[in-house]
Amino acid sequence: MGRKGANMTPLRMLWVAVRLAWPYLLAPWRSPLLRWRLETYGVVDEHGRLLHADDLTAGRCFWFVRRHPRPLLRFLRWAAEL
Repeated sequence: MGRKGANMTPLRMLWVAVRLAWPYLLAPWRSPLLRWRLETYGVVDEHGRLLHADDLTAGRCFWFVRRHPRPLLRFLRWAAEL
């Protein structure tokens, strides 16, 4: 038998994502915490240069989510288990 509440992980992952972006829920790329997290992950621009958190835009944020779904889901799963 798995650990208690293992089937709640997707819901908890969604809750973690909402909490991380909370005051900026409709514009998560403006969240200081998420901007910092994307910067530390190493998001690069179209020329391969690392982006600073202040240079992240909606388009770059959505590009990251589209391009790197597995690391993002792995991070949310890890945060949900804490």
